[in-house]
Amino acid sequence: MYFKFGSSIIQVMKIKKIAFDLDGVIIDKPPLIPKKLLERLFRGKNKNGLHYRFPHSKLEQKIRKISHFYLLRPPIRKNIKFIRDLAKNKKYELYIISGRYSFLEKETDIWLEKRKIKGLFKRIFINLENEQPHLFKEKKLKEIGADIFVDDDGILADYLIDKKVSRVFCFDKNIKCKVAKKIDDLKYLLQ
Repeated sequence: MYFKFGSSIIQVMKIKKIAFDLDGVIIDKPPLIPKKLLERLFRGKNKNGLHYRFPHSKLEQKIRKISHFYLLRPPIRKNIKFIRDLAKNKKYELYIISGRYSFLEKETDIWLEKRKIKGLFKRIFINLENEQPHLFKEKKLKEIGADIFVDDDGILADYLIDKKVSRVFCFDKNIKCKVAKKIDDLKYLLQ
């Protein structure tokens, strides 16, 4: 974009807003636990596929907190390296938009602090009102005016594309994205 100021023409650079989900994009799944089991625990049973279980019992919340302990959730190193490099470039504003429920706020904060990446993001949004994650992410993407969003949940990514909230990429080699562009390396975001 260009503006004329007196006899000078000034180029104004539009900042690109890129938002990332946490689990499956920045934070890896816990080792030794099959992805299908995790999906069943988090999604529950719903024929349309777009429903996420909120664990109401204190026992299930405690189990989820343990499964989100930072030592049990390794970083996806190549993605964090990419994000660190991106954060150095003033052309980009980076965000996290996570569907993690409120009872995981402390575990999320600890994970980001331990990995020393919290300061890379302009804002970090956690689902503190315990909304359905797809609705929460849709609302936050619209709120910040994201240009790009990366999630590992193919059903959710396709939902967001249908809502036209931003360019949505699906980060995973094996998931069922019908509409969202599948990528297995974040470097493809900039192409």
